[in-house]
Amino acid sequence: MRNPSFGTVAFAAIFVISYLMVTFSVSDAVSILILAILGAAVGIFNITKKEEINFLVAITSLNVIIAVWSLVLDMPSMLQDFLTYLSISFGVAGLMIALAVIIRLGWNR
Repeated sequence: MRNPSFGTVAFAAIFVISYLMVTFSVSDAVSILILAILGAAVGIFNITKKEEINFLVAITSLNVIIAVWSLVLDMPSMLQDFLTYLSISFGVAGLMIALAVIIRLGWNR
């Protein structure tokens, strides 16, 4: 069995830290910055060039679904906060990949 990559550990850490933040009612800027950095690590270390478009579609869908659920459903605040933290983290991962795709498109012209 091979050791997990840093990106895989960052992906798992996003869920664990988000859960801990909700459980202990932590929502300070440092914790959210840590989630954003882990999200960037997921985007940089886990997503290959071949997977970029599928990843961007998945992240966009996830963020739209979370936004719509927030508006339409009356979710408990703990679930709302947990999904928000996931959205922040994976949104940063999507931003990193989207910027890489845009730069590569501009560079190839």
